Amino acid sequence: MSTSHLLFSLLFFLPAPPPPSLSPCSSSSSSSISLHLQSCRKLWLQSSGKRDFVGELASLLAAGRFHASVDVAKSLLISSQPPAASVPDLYHALASAAAASPGDPQAPSFLCDAASALVVASARLRLPDGALRLLSLLADARAPLPSLSSCNLLLESLLSLGRHADVRGAFELLVAARARPDTFTWNKAVQACVVAGDLDEAVGMLRRMGCDGAPAPNAFSYNVVIAGLWKAGTDCDAVKLFDEMPEKAVVPNHITYNTMIDGHIKKGDLESGFRLWSQMLRHGLKPNVITYNVLLSGLCRAGRMGETAAVLDEMASRKMVPDGFTYSILFDGHSRTGDSQTMLSLFEESVKKGVKIGAYTCSILLNGLCKDGKISKAEEVLQTLVNSGLLQTTVIYNTLINGYCQIGDLEGAFSIFQQMKSRLIRPDHITYNALINGLGKVERITEAHDLVIEMEKNGVNPSVETFNTLIDAYGRAGQLEKCFIILSDMQEKGLKPNVVSYGSIVNAFCKNGKILEAVAILDDMFIKDVLPGAQVYNAIIDAYIECGSTDQAFMLAEKMKSSGVPPSIVTYNLLIKGLCKQSQISEAEELLDSLRNYGLAPDVISYNTLISACCYRSNTDRALELEKEMWKCGIKPSPRTYRMLFSSLGGAGRVHEMENLYQQMLDKDVVPCSGIYNIMVDAYAKCGEESKVEALRKEMSDKGIAVGDYTSMTNCE
Repeated sequence: MSTSHLLFSLLFFLPAPPPPSLSPCSSSSSSSISLHLQSCRKLWLQSSGKRDFVGELASLLAAGRFHASVDVAKSLLISSQPPAASVPDLYHALASAAAASPGDPQAPSFLCDAASALVVASARLRLPDGALRLLSLLADARAPLPSLSSCNLLLESLLSLGRHADVRGAFELLVAARARPDTFTWNKAVQACVVAGDLDEAVGMLRRMGCDGAPAPNAFSYNVVIAGLWKAGTDCDAVKLFDEMPEKAVVPNHITYNTMIDGHIKKGDLESGFRLWSQMLRHGLKPNVITYNVLLSGLCRAGRMGETAAVLDEMASRKMVPDGFTYSILFDGHSRTGDSQTMLSLFEESVKKGVKIGAYTCSILLNGLCKDGKISKAEEVLQTLVNSGLLQTTVIYNTLINGYCQIGDLEGAFSIFQQMKSRLIRPDHITYNALINGLGKVERITEAHDLVIEMEKNGVNPSVETFNTLIDAYGRAGQLEKCFIILSDMQEKGLKPNVVSYGSIVNAFCKNGKILEAVAILDDMFIKDVLPGAQVYNAIIDAYIECGSTDQAFMLAEKMKSSGVPPSIVTYNLLIKGLCKQSQISEAEELLDSLRNYGLAPDVISYNTLISACCYRSNTDRALELEKEMWKCGIKPSPRTYRMLFSSLGGAGRVHEMENLYQQMLDKDVVPCSGIYNIMVDAYAKCGEESKVEALRKEMSDKGIAVGDYTSMTNCE
């Protein structure tokens, strides 16, 4: 078939002979195309009512000015309604001109360039539908397709829009049209499979690469699939793919190693992560900041803060400066361990090194300081960062406000609140919720309610948490009717009460001795399609235990199970307490021993409850046996555990055993609290051991513990 016949076929998208191989198209074209285009574009302009951009587009394509033609195509597509329909229409207009140039050998090349320009323009505008339609029509007509580079850009655009099925469809169309997709094309299709969650297909495509004429995979091909496998939790498959890379002559790069190290670290396997880091070094790849951040993140998650210094030293030896994210990781890690002093040292170090601390990192630092009660220091840090150009955000101020509220300093909280507003930083519902919660805790409920009204006036909609905070405040104040009024207000505003809403009301009724009403609310939760959690049941069970109705508590625990809510360790601890209160110690121990049958393990509270009951009934020997059992089970006794044991031994005059227990504490690095020292002083005094009394008082004085300060007994709780 002649070129002329091919072009006329294209006008109606009729079948034509297969096009030549898709190499980059030539941009030159005969001037006759531009001449014959005039009559064709008149018809298109009349039907579309658009300015004559079509002529400009054709002229630019004919002159080989591809990039300029893409800009014109973008203008045409933006002005067309709908854009999807206009791509084939524009191509049709251009094909009409080319068809009127019989015998022109460069016409197919012109059409290839025209299709490519339209596809690129669509991709850059993130309006891919018209390009997809054109690609499908050209493939059906067996006509010259757009260049492979333009198709690759289209696939990338589709991927960024989350249209994974279209990426795979376009890829299969190119394969069927024998367009010979390159590695980039294959990688985009593989990536689409991974993002869509079809990992089996992604692995299958990876296996097909390098076979039957398909291009060989590269590091990107493996990186995408390996990352997807780690994310899906199939770490064994990820390791297997990584191990096969050398067999496929694909060299892992920084991203490969970082992905593998991150995968192992997130699984808690720090040793494998560090082993891969060493392998990376042996293979001549220099770790980057991301590598070290991943390693630091793993150490911080594992609480191995002492080892972070060595990693930082390693970074320094490679003249690598930590970035803001490095400090975010370190601040968070030290915040978890309550080491605010190290956080401040790191902050000073970051300032000296000129590391830019952003709002996210700042929030973590401030939160750590606030958790440790160092709110004023947090304000100083914020001011330092503001002076260095930090853009203040609502999140930063919320951190400070919440910090002040947590320590009960409402004056400080409202001072920050005023600063926030004076600096035109708009408070959000989190800001108001923190303040409302702070007011509620000190029973300034009227002010809390007024703040809800203020937030609504300022255009901030109260959230479910806002109303839950009010319900909890009224409940703790014993204003039970108000709880239901707030619940009603909440529903009128279109907010559905959740398990916390009802849980707060149940807890309030239980604390006020109204257990029957609490049970009625529990039953009502099912009617309202709000499934009670273990905490709601536990509140009622605890109320039954406190009033001596242990049988009712056990019945409710059974109802809890039948309702599909598994009892928690708190539930069983309450039941153990109930049995102990009724002197059913053997039954309480049997219940503790049966916990593992329910997939639970006893905790320090479980044992403390039993030890307390044994000590109360002067069964100190059994209490001591339970303490030894705790260590065997990997449960570290608390200061309260030892206070009960010391009190029981001291009261019984068993001073020698008390001394042995004291030595055991020291051997196991358990620091005695002030209450234990005072119990020992009393026991020695009763036995007439004056020399030991004096020795112990001196030890207490050396440690800064006041003799006879029984108010500090709470330190043993």
